[in-house]
Amino acid sequence: MLLRFLPRAIALCATACLVSQCEKPATTGAPAIPKDALATVGAQAITEKDLIQEAEWRKANHQAVPAAPELLKEMANRLALVEKAKQSGIADDPETQRSIQSIIIARLREKQIDAEVAKVTVSDDELKAAYDSRSAEFARKPLDRFAILFQAADAKASDARKAEAKKGLEDAIALADAAPAPGGRGPAAGGFGQVAAQHSEDQVTRYRGGDLGWIEGDAKETRLPVNVLEAGRALEKGKRSGVIEAADGFYVIMKTDARAGGARPMEEVADNLRQQILRDKRRALEEQFLADAMQSSKASINADAAAKVTLPVTPAPAPAAPVLSPP
Repeated sequence: MLLRFLPRAIALCATACLVSQCEKPATTGAPAIPKDALATVGAQAITEKDLIQEAEWRKANHQAVPAAPELLKEMANRLALVEKAKQSGIADDPETQRSIQSIIIARLREKQIDAEVAKVTVSDDELKAAYDSRSAEFARKPLDRFAILFQAADAKASDARKAEAKKGLEDAIALADAAPAPGGRGPAAGGFGQVAAQHSEDQVTRYRGGDLGWIEGDAKETRLPVNVLEAGRALEKGKRSGVIEAADGFYVIMKTDARAGGARPMEEVADNLRQQILRDKRRALEEQFLADAMQSSKASINADAAAKVTLPVTPAPAPAAPVLSPP
């Protein structure tokens, strides 16, 4: 029965101890025990008011409320455990102090800021203004889709090997021109079809018609040599290049599809944009709440002194919690 109430003892009584230690000046001598005390544990007293408050708390939290003598004994046992924890130094342990602080911060959020955060909304006018000012962020980039044929012949290859590779691609494009891939849907649509499987040495693309997928129009680095990519971008949709020599061999490139860039309509980005604005407004509210707390508590920070302290610094994780959420 006693251990059943230990978690709440640590959470509530230890919190009270911390607040008392932090906020009340030290006094000489033991504090006076109230005349109406029903029980005492060290310098702490349990009064009729305390007993009633505990009973009301248990009732509100759907816990059984025993008869007054039993409840008083349970409360005294709980305070005795907290007193023993203080005597053992647990209350001064940094981990304990941090846990207690987190409880206090959570209660502060619940009492003073969560309700205000929940009221934050984004109006249609705010959404439209944000879209107009940031429309460039939501613009689609132009995209090109390519298919390739490849024969390897690097700088160390013999002239005979280079000639063979080039001739192999010339024969391949003749076959592709004579029997174009049927097109349709899928990764090989509009590419080189079976010709790629038979005549290309690019293992990634040869079994899907040479298809490379979509490449952004302003991409600077791709797996293609620069001169091959530039030749592909210069093509019209559905057209192919001739045989192009590169440092690692010979290529033929076809532009199988293209999508123009441009602004996306607000309807496409409205939901995500609204959530971004909402997060920004809530973060600003919490940061202001924190700034007010620093000011009202007359907090002072000596950054110069802190800079002289050597710590085992590690990279900070990406923020995932609100400003006032206890870590």
